[in-house]
Amino acid sequence: MHFIFDLDHTVSDSSHRQITRPDGSLDLAAWIHNNTRANIMGDTLLPLAAQWRLADKKGATIVICTARVMGEHDYEYLRANGLRWDACLSRREGDATPDADLKEKMIRQYAQARPMSWARFCATSVFFDDNANVLKMLDRIGIKAYNSIEFNARLSA
Repeated sequence: MHFIFDLDHTVSDSSHRQITRPDGSLDLAAWIHNNTRANIMGDTLLPLAAQWRLADKKGATIVICTARVMGEHDYEYLRANGLRWDACLSRREGDATPDADLKEKMIRQYAQARPMSWARFCATSVFFDDNANVLKMLDRIGIKAYNSIEFNARLSA
């Protein structure tokens, strides 16, 4: 089984590093500026982090699929919080592809490298993400997806 996790607003709360513009879009320059070790280590885990650990303990394949550019401190944060992964799919520096398109491309490339059909990959995968466009894309391509904001709220109740 593949458990695929987004990071921001899914497994960790990094909102203290995010600044949004008046139109609601992310201020990417501010995000990059705020990606210091101290700020990253100040992120807090959300309830889905425990589900990640449980799935890992049960032998599932854990895949990170994030639209952020991963840096050394991001990996350090995950390791420090006991979050082990088998693969990390992330944005390359300078890539401005919209999140849903980027994640579809990354997940298809990952799946094609596995020794199974696309149908089998979809049937054995579950994806957690907070982005409505990503969730729509996952539904369109046949991967079971959960809205991480709703899922975390249920786990917190």
